[in-house]
Parts: sequence; C-alpha cells; structure tokens
Amino acid sequence: MFGFDERYAMFDITPVENQFILEYLPSAKGDYVKVYLYGLMRCYHPEENLSPESVARELNMTVETVQLAFGYWERRGLVRRISDQPPCWQYVNIKQLNTDSSERPDPAYDDFCKAIYDVFGGVRRLHGSELSKCYEWQEDLHLPTEVILMLLNHMTAVKGKNFKMSDAEKLAMQMDTENIRTVETAEEFFLRDEIFYSGVKKILKLLGKRYLPSDAQVSLYRKWIMDWHFSPDTIEAATELTAKGDPSLGYLDGILASIRTEYGDGAKITPAQIRDSTQRTDELRTVLKKLGKGEITPGNLELYDRMKALYPQDVILIAAEECSHSSKGPEEMMNLLQSWKDKGLENTLQIRDYIDAFHEQTALIRELRGIWGSDPSRIGKTDRSLVRKWEQEMGFSKDMILSAAAYAAEAKNPMAYLDKILSSYEAKGIKTPEAAAEERKNGGLKDRKSTQSGKTVIAQQYSQRDYRDVQEQMMNRQQKEILEFLNRNGGKPDA
Repeated sequence: MFGFDERYAMFDITPVENQFILEYLPSAKGDYVKVYLYGLMRCYHPEENLSPESVARELNMTVETVQLAFGYWERRGLVRRISDQPPCWQYVNIKQLNTDSSERPDPAYDDFCKAIYDVFGGVRRLHGSELSKCYEWQEDLHLPTEVILMLLNHMTAVKGKNFKMSDAEKLAMQMDTENIRTVETAEEFFLRDEIFYSGVKKILKLLGKRYLPSDAQVSLYRKWIMDWHFSPDTIEAATELTAKGDPSLGYLDGILASIRTEYGDGAKITPAQIRDSTQRTDELRTVLKKLGKGEITPGNLELYDRMKALYPQDVILIAAEECSHSSKGPEEMMNLLQSWKDKGLENTLQIRDYIDAFHEQTALIRELRGIWGSDPSRIGKTDRSLVRKWEQEMGFSKDMILSAAAYAAEAKNPMAYLDKILSSYEAKGIKTPEAAAEERKNGGLKDRKSTQSGKTVIAQQYSQRDYRDVQEQMMNRQQKEILEFLNRNGGKPDA
C-alpha cells in the first residue's frame, strides 16, 4: 500500500554510527568497509533478490571477497548469519551490541584472539586488523589454529615480538603453497625456516654485513637450498667469489646462477669445485686484466679452459700481453696460442725466443718497406716467409738484406726482386755487403728501373757473343789495306 520510489535510495541518507567509524572502521579492510556500508544502505532500502553475487557486481569485487567481508563483520558481532542457503545476514545495532550480552561476537573468534594474545605474553597488543589477518589465515588458507599459533611463536623467536605482520603473512602463504596443514609438517617447516634464517645470517656475516636478514634475503637463501639444491657449505664457498665484486646477496645469487648454468644441478656441485672455480675465475680475471678487455662470462670461462688445455698460465699471460698491443680479444688469444702449439713451441723460453724473432722480423720488413716507400703496416705471410728464407735458409744477415734492398727499389715487386738478388748472391757464395758491391762493380746483377716490368722475357734467355775482338781485327785489317794502297800510288789517294 505504501512505498518509496525505486530511485529514492539514490537521494536518501544512510545513518552510520560514529562508534563504527571510530572503533571498527580503522582496523577493517577497505573492501570489508565497502561491503558493510552497502549492506547497511540496503537495510534501509531493500532490494529484491539481493545476494552476494549482486553485491559483488555493484561493488566491482569478487563474490568470495563479499562473503569474507560478512564473515569478518560476523566475528566482530555487527552482523548475524540467519541462513546459509541462500546466505543471509541481519545487521546488529552497535548500541544493542554493547548492552545485550547475548549479542556478543562469535565466541570461537574470541577464543582465537585470546590464544593469540597469549603468544605475546602481554608485551604486544595486536590491533583489530592484525587479529583479523591472523583469522583469515584460518579461513582463507585453511591453516589450523595450532599451526597459526606455531607460526606466530616462530616469528617471535626469529624476529622478536614486534615483527611485521606482513612478514608473517608471507610465511603463511608459503606454508599454504607447501600444503602445511598439520602440527608435524609445521614443525618440520619452521625448523627448516630457522635453518634458512641462520644460514643467511652466516652468509651476511661472511660478506661483512652486520644487519639481520630480511624476508627477501631469507627467500633468496631458500631458493638456493630448495630450488637450486646447493648445500650450505657450497653456498659459503661461493661467497669467496664476491671478493673482487659487489659483496652482496644479489651478486652472490648471480654467481650461483652462473655456476649452476656451468655445472648443472646444485646437488652435484661440491665446495671443492666451487673453490676450483674461484681459482679459475681469479686466473681468468688476471688474464683479462693483462689483455685489457673482456669480462668473466661463461663463454670466456669455456674459452679459458681451452687455453689451459694448450698451455699453463704463464704462457697464457704472454699471449695476453702480445694481443694487448693490437687490442685483440680472447678469441684472438686462443688463435695465437693454437698457432704456437702448431709450431711445436712448448715452453716460455721457446715462446719468448719466437716472439723476439717475430718482432725483429716485423721491424726488418717495415724497414724494407720504408726503403721502397711502401706502406710499412701491410705485412703479409709471403713477406714473413721470404724473410725467414733469407735469414734461416740462406743465412743472410740483416745488413746484407738491407744493402741489397736498395737495388730492388725500382722494381714493380721489390720483395720478389730482392729475393732474386739474394738467390743470385747465394749461388755465387756472396755473403757480405762488401762482396755484393764488388760483384756489381764487375758487372753483376743490375738495378731495376721503374720503366721495366721486372720480368724476364724468354726470348732474351740465350748466351750472347762478345764481338769486341772481331771489330778490332777488322779495323786493323782495313788500316793495313789503306797503307798498301797508298804505297802503290806514290802516297796519293784516288782522284
């Protein structure tokens, strides 16, 4: 017979007790407060077919959140469940709650809160939101009350009575992930967590840190133990690798990840292997410092192992020094070491002698190119092969080679023409610059001019006769015939 317009609720007001605002609102979740106020408004302006689903749609939240919110206010005594199918609640007036003992909150919740207070022994009084958080572990995560109390006792033992409830919640969620539901499994879990906590404390001490571990650091240590299967001794051995870098757990995490990539599962890795890896890394770091480039990477470590298979550290350092002069990297170093091995060089003495000879050879070729006016930096294998031939096979000295180089200056290919000159000297047994000069003075091999190609024409390769004696005989004969003619004619020539 009577009723409000359906839009009346939009323009009406909903009375909210100040006591709710002052005592209940501060400790409640925001979503729980939204659900309470929306339900209170609907008490004054009912809607047909109102359900947790319709409330969830109106408030843009999940049905589960709506149900948890009403469960929370039920524990606080502000609503009373009157039906499960369908779920239905009645709001309780706050003044009535304070005057009627029959309307006190859920006794089971009161017992739960009292048990939690006993954990702190009166030293710490939890706020309403903190108590609600603990109770949510029971409702949402399905942790038994005994397990929740064990969790709080564990946090108190590890971090003191003033620990952050957010830290305890992370641990509760970890327990839910590992399906910890009984006292026995909880005891094992907390014992392991204490091991993690004490383990990371020890690692921090080894790294020179003097503060207590954070939850993130404990989680990192837990990952190393549980997921990567490293032993505590192996982790402690790996801290030695941080000596040359950033001594932090983050840096150590990167080291362990690299070791795991290299060796595989952490369960197969021993502290001795880690220490060997430490020595190996330090040796590579020394090599890269000598080289002047490169970083400690799995790729460079693998390359270093190949180097070690060829030569010991002292020879590798010599190669690094040689490559540093031309800004070459680890790959070029490996190629240089392999070339030494292919040449049969076995020790530092042989390698030093070879390097000295190599540099002397380079200096000689550059000096030759300087004489000829060509680029001194363009030194090829053919150049080195010829110099090695002249010095080692023919036995010519540097001075001998340089003295002969001037005679090849105008040739199109000075290096090849110089080889021809020196081959001629070797055939004639000429070994000194003085002997070579005498040979040229007596008509030996002539200088090449720029107009000539430097090639020998086949048609010119024959023995030529010397006609100087024939010409002289002909002239003498002609002079004798002239004198005889003059005598026959009274000393007068023909008219």
